[in-house]
Amino acid sequence: MRRSEKNWAEFEEASQPFLPAGSDETVAAVATELRDRMAKVEQQVLAQYTATAAYATLAQQGLDTARAESRNDVDRAQSTVFGLLDRLRTDITNRLEALENRPESRANALIGDSSGKVAALEERMKALVVALEGCVQENFALRQQVDELLQRQNEQDGWLVSSGSISELTLR
Repeated sequence: MRRSEKNWAEFEEASQPFLPAGSDETVAAVATELRDRMAKVEQQVLAQYTATAAYATLAQQGLDTARAESRNDVDRAQSTVFGLLDRLRTDITNRLEALENRPESRANALIGDSSGKVAALEERMKALVVALEGCVQENFALRQQVDELLQRQNEQDGWLVSSGSISELTLR
């Protein structure tokens, strides 16, 4: 009654005693040897368990470190962006104040003439347009720098932009 020659023994072989018939000394020696082997197996299992627990602890510490580093990277990038925005806001405010406080020599010379007032107003509007265009160009340059910074950071973190927009990111 065999299923496979490697896995199943004959029924008659299974009914034979485990220990050979003999003296009590043979049984005691086999029991001692089994006890010693069992102690060795128990030590090996405990050592394997301890090693596995140590590896799990090291992995958890590595994960915590990686999380902390990534959080610090995000905080640094965020503070850089906020700093750049504050600097841009300050520059724009300073330029607008300088334009408003600028002495208008043509307007003072032609104060009685209404065409002089219109000319002074046109000159002031031109200066404001030039300042606004400069501000827009600086804003565009800043936007490009921020986009490049985000793109570089996303590539370093393992993210790819699938269809050109940062809002649709996929993990490599």
